[in-house]
Amino acid sequence: MKFEQYLSLDFEGELDFDKFYYDTESETYRPIDTECIDGYIQFLKKRFQASKNTIFNNIVYLKHFFTLLHGLGMIKQNPMKNFPNPYYERRIIDRSLSIGECQRLFQVALKADPFVRKYFILFLLMTTTALRNREIIQLTLEQIDFKRRVIMVNKGQKTTSEVVYMPDSLVDELERYIYHPVVEGWLKSGHSEVFFENNHPLSKEVLNRIIRNFCLNAGIQKKVTAHSFRHTTAYLMQKSGIDIISIKRQLRHKQLSTTLRYVPPVDAAKLLKDACSTLIE
Repeated sequence: MKFEQYLSLDFEGELDFDKFYYDTESETYRPIDTECIDGYIQFLKKRFQASKNTIFNNIVYLKHFFTLLHGLGMIKQNPMKNFPNPYYERRIIDRSLSIGECQRLFQVALKADPFVRKYFILFLLMTTTALRNREIIQLTLEQIDFKRRVIMVNKGQKTTSEVVYMPDSLVDELERYIYHPVVEGWLKSGHSEVFFENNHPLSKEVLNRIIRNFCLNAGIQKKVTAHSFRHTTAYLMQKSGIDIISIKRQLRHKQLSTTLRYVPPVDAAKLLKDACSTLIE
């Protein structure tokens, strides 16, 4: 949108990147080139007081945008092909659990509670749905739609009411869990929360303590919080070949750039290319 604003400053008519502006010296129409991009960077600095990180991100986005246009044959030359980007790059930290770490965590959880399987289902839920901390501890039976295989997220979330999808494995485990006598007794006693500990609803502190203790028992040395499982959901979806738009929808991000920070850095470029292809289709 900012780039569009910049292009609209001195331009009227139908947009043609290959014949964008008239050069009085050569008396020919010139395409968008590095000089034009340099002007855009100055525009960002003056109009928006853009930080180095913002400029860096804008250059990255334009590189992908023009690479896509050039690859589709929509422009004859790519003005961003060798455009330098000396600005600050935000370090992307991979906070997700690996497949092996997830497997060890599930095994420890099953061993700790082989009958009700509460901890196993709790970790399976966090790993596959990307629910946030508060959304997990406030989850009620009324929010779970087993028929549609979705969870209505309308408690504790940052945005408006939305749904997240459940894989078949989670649906089966949750149904078995809900109808276990221990859980039925908890719900019939007047409680609405699906998960509880020591006959009390989960709290943020209790949930983080459960995560910390089970990760320690599973031999996972790095720091893991409830938010780490949102990264894990994105990683596992990406690993399964699911497109970035679907990942963005499951994590309920407003911006695609936010979702890109949830996947391993090495795959970010590929995912952004996939996203552009999906949007065009």
